[in-house]
Amino acid sequence: MTHEMKEWYRIAGLLVRQRVGQITGDELRELEAWKEASPENQVLYDRWQNEDFLEVGYEKFKSVDRESALQEMEKRIAYKHRKGLRLRVLRWSVAAAVVVVAALSSLYLFERSNERIVPAQESIALMKPQRPVLKLDNGKTMLLDTLEGNFEEAGVLVKKAGGSTLSYMAENTGAEMKLAYNTIVVPKGAEFDLVLADGTQVWLNADSKLKYPVAFGKDQREVELEGEGYFKVVRDEKRPFRVVAKGQTVEVLGTEFNVDAYPGEVNVYTTLVNGKVKVDVEGKIVVLDPGMQSVVSDKNVYTRKVNVDEVVSWRNGMFVLEDHTLEEIMSKLARWYDFTVFYQNISLRGATFKGKIPRYASFESILNILEKTGDVKFNVKNKIITVYQ
Repeated sequence: MTHEMKEWYRIAGLLVRQRVGQITGDELRELEAWKEASPENQVLYDRWQNEDFLEVGYEKFKSVDRESALQEMEKRIAYKHRKGLRLRVLRWSVAAAVVVVAALSSLYLFERSNERIVPAQESIALMKPQRPVLKLDNGKTMLLDTLEGNFEEAGVLVKKAGGSTLSYMAENTGAEMKLAYNTIVVPKGAEFDLVLADGTQVWLNADSKLKYPVAFGKDQREVELEGEGYFKVVRDEKRPFRVVAKGQTVEVLGTEFNVDAYPGEVNVYTTLVNGKVKVDVEGKIVVLDPGMQSVVSDKNVYTRKVNVDEVVSWRNGMFVLEDHTLEEIMSKLARWYDFTVFYQNISLRGATFKGKIPRYASFESILNILEKTGDVKFNVKNKIITVYQ
């Protein structure tokens, strides 16, 4: 067998391993490199992913002499070499036929095997909670889980209530004073709550950061968010409350809303629970009514009706799948579980899902739910999640 033939048989084997969910990360990268090497390879790869092509081809293939078919393909390639036929299209068409026949043959043997090999599925556990950090105005940091009792920051009394709530008690928040800022950094696998100096309550999701003044000035109230936070704002007609996050500003007087603005994700979501909010994206302004959500992407903004209870259910230990893409969902999961995701096909990242999943369920059960609600499958090995169809 020529070296060229061995390479095509190798690709055929990788296509089958990919199909049955037994391909490794290195093998998948090899297959991706082959697919991107030429337009013809991409066509062949797409054909192999097509369910109709596989169903029809597989049924026809079961009725033919597989050994003879493979031998005939090899003869055609040998003849091409002897005659010096180097035309790209002819060369590829013969090689493609070899790949298809060899791959279907391997798939047939796999299906007929009495002892079907089941991909090894590892158990992926929740991350061990890391330690939330408070950065003070002078640059010093404090580990919030070790904080005991009260302390004073820029003339404001700060209290820790319970294990994961910090409260700022300012007697005169409208007084003339230089603003001092604190920042809470909530790592993956953790959550934290906050009561600002004006009484506004903030719930911070995992892998989030909030910068805020320890006491607000007399004209406005403004905080900066990275990640996800739920805000219950105390009404103040004279001082609007603003949340700045990834190029957008959410302005309210007093209301409840949720902002999802993780740095690594494409979209920013603002969801209104009650009251009214204004979302400003570089002069593009939308006003939300209760039950509405704004979606900001590439400085464009639009609104849609959503199930608010599902969007904010992360506060009750649920993962939200409200028309989010698979890539966004896997990013959410990665803030609680320790894994790396690899997509067999880039288009799978854009698959959308609806519903909600218990955050503290086993990782395997979460993947099972996603498989049942979408046209994707998962293979787990060495903490690498391979997503395929």
